Amino acid sequence: MATSPRLEVIDLSFRHPGQSQPTIAGVNLALYSGEIVSIAGATGSGKSTLLNCLAGISPNHTGGKLQGKILYEGVDIQSRSVRQRSQHFCTLLQNVETQIFTDCVWEELLFGLENWNIPPERIPHLANTALQEFGLEVQRNWAIAQLSAGQKQRLLLACQLLIDQPVLLLDEPLAYLDAKGVALLLQLLRAKAEEGRSIVLVEHRMDMVEEICDRFYAFEDGTLFEVQSGQRKSDRREDSPASSFSNPTEFDRVSISSPSSTVAKILLRTCQLGWGAYPLFPDMEVASGETVLLKGDNGCGKTTLLKLLSGLLKPSTGTLEILGRNVNKRSVVQIAGDVGFVLQNPNHQLFADSVRSEVLQSGVSLEFGMALLERLNLSDRGDRHPQSLSQGQKRRLALGAVLARRPKICLLDEIMVGQDPNSLALMLNVLRDFTDRGGALILTSHVPLPSDIPNLKLLELEQA
Repeated sequence: MATSPRLEVIDLSFRHPGQSQPTIAGVNLALYSGEIVSIAGATGSGKSTLLNCLAGISPNHTGGKLQGKILYEGVDIQSRSVRQRSQHFCTLLQNVETQIFTDCVWEELLFGLENWNIPPERIPHLANTALQEFGLEVQRNWAIAQLSAGQKQRLLLACQLLIDQPVLLLDEPLAYLDAKGVALLLQLLRAKAEEGRSIVLVEHRMDMVEEICDRFYAFEDGTLFEVQSGQRKSDRREDSPASSFSNPTEFDRVSISSPSSTVAKILLRTCQLGWGAYPLFPDMEVASGETVLLKGDNGCGKTTLLKLLSGLLKPSTGTLEILGRNVNKRSVVQIAGDVGFVLQNPNHQLFADSVRSEVLQSGVSLEFGMALLERLNLSDRGDRHPQSLSQGQKRRLALGAVLARRPKICLLDEIMVGQDPNSLALMLNVLRDFTDRGGALILTSHVPLPSDIPNLKLLELEQA
């Protein structure tokens, strides 16, 4: 390891606009050539804020007040723009859609290379190598809108890692990847480190990255501290979602649905459901109180199936029955009376001007709405604008907003992403209450779920 750090953060603090207290304070970190440093912490604790400060996004494009020093190879770079820092820093943001600029997979790869003024004769070879490395050869000429979230993440990683900047700043890069994608990326990051790259990796699940990381840090109340090996093991035992899920929360349980009857009622049934070029989806029969976990590799159609069940897409073949009625010809608004859908990207369904207003919709009682916010650990942010929250907090808010409407069936698309163990446990407890009261859950999740979820079914989808 080099004796001098490649990247050094000295007593760094940042306060967001309109906030009286700093989001991060007194942060000190040294990153050396050839090492991978992992940063964990609760949702909203400052992980993404730190990466935004390093990349020059904050305060240059967000506003706010930054204090302290950021040194790259011993030189203070705070006056440098995002473009200037990108000569040295490769930055992957949490929301992949904010870093995609074209409509086609191949064009997206070319876009970055051309902007970097790579000689034209080298570009096809580099782009083809990236497609092969990230398993996207089949999708070469696809429209990006056709990709799943996991495929978009692989595309963005392929684009970002093409240039080989010395420092990689990666915010939840494993979020939407299937098991094969995770293994591939971890192997690739270790190889990059062995070539001399310096990597900052934000990831809640320390156990997934501990084999490739050299040091571990965590944020708590805006303060960054180093986590020792013994502490990591202890944290996973005590704070794991599985252990928290089986215990009641400190909040009173509030009915999220109507009480279930003693005989399980079939809420949803599909037969020979098909759409586009996907193979026919497996037939489903979902009863009250059940949880169905959709499994399959990136691109197999999990999100597409949820969109069909919600009415956002109309099946090309087959039938969909909800509460015993064929709803193939019903509008998405009519179906939404019984089916709630929490999307992968929470930014697509948060529309109110405050966290409280997002949940306290027309017809939702004050007591019920505030209880949901408290159970999801959002009650102290009631006056905040939803877009000021972290991605993990936004997902909890979107869940609360959907459950506030008391649907019979709730569809969840990768909403466990970006949740620390305690926040994940809160979500799981709310969802368990939903099924205990007669609701049904159909969800996708690459985050492992507890084994003691009652009435859990697994549904494996074939690769398209």
